[in-house]
Amino acid sequence: MANTFIHEPQLIAELAAKLTGKDFNLAGLISTDAAADFAEGGGATVRIPVPGAVPTRTRAIGDKTTALVVDELAEKYIDVTLTDHLYNVVVLSEGDLSLDIKSYASQVLGPQTRAVAARIEALTAAAMSATPADETITYDASNPARAFTAARRVLRLNGVPDSATIKAAVGANVYGDLLDAVAIENGKVRDIEVIESTRLAADDIVVFIPEAFTLVARAPRVPQGAAYGASIKTPIVDKERGAQFACRVVGDYDSTVAADRSLISCFVKVAAMPLPVDRENGTVDLVEHGGVVRIAGE
Repeated sequence: MANTFIHEPQLIAELAAKLTGKDFNLAGLISTDAAADFAEGGGATVRIPVPGAVPTRTRAIGDKTTALVVDELAEKYIDVTLTDHLYNVVVLSEGDLSLDIKSYASQVLGPQTRAVAARIEALTAAAMSATPADETITYDASNPARAFTAARRVLRLNGVPDSATIKAAVGANVYGDLLDAVAIENGKVRDIEVIESTRLAADDIVVFIPEAFTLVARAPRVPQGAAYGASIKTPIVDKERGAQFACRVVGDYDSTVAADRSLISCFVKVAAMPLPVDRENGTVDLVEHGGVVRIAGE
């Protein structure tokens, strides 16, 4: 049975972005900048804004003579440089298109997007594992939840506000300890959402706020010589998991071998981000690794 292709490139690119986001595990826990502040020709550096801060001024209720103090907002930026061009290209023969492929989404785009998502997962795990280990916290396998309480305390002391969502990614051994200790309740330990990842060391714990890491993704432009293609330059939001992503899909035909090619690609960087701490005096300090605590196993 011949495959019925989607003929609208924009729909194909949107589907690819959504399929990639669905396969995120660790990458689905961190912040995402999928297209904001992107300008073609602006280079590989993306500027992530840090909200400005101003102090609160006080005056007596009956004061009619003191001039008001005027403050100025000064925003900071964190520069993230895109370094990796992730891509996958597959060749589709006339037999594939005419006889074998029934669903372009599941049989072609699916494997391609899973490959890209897997690489992004590896980049996310590498960024988390590169966090310096906190030597002040001792992990006890017989009472694993205590380490989560200690990590929460460190984050608060670093300046993480009590309104921030705290999450944790753990290795297989730690997750097993939590199960044995019956410490997980509704997916949380000490009110911290916990995700198991085999990409982390088996005895590692990474406790963090989503803003401690960011996934920056940009969709490259479609080459002028491509038969068809589309770049999603605005976030594609999956309602089920809230994943955001951006990618390019390109299709062309190689007449020398009578085969179609399907290419998906994206510019990507997963970066550790400093914690912006509002000192409530008009200044914002950037604390390196302030939004993450890593507890390394033996």
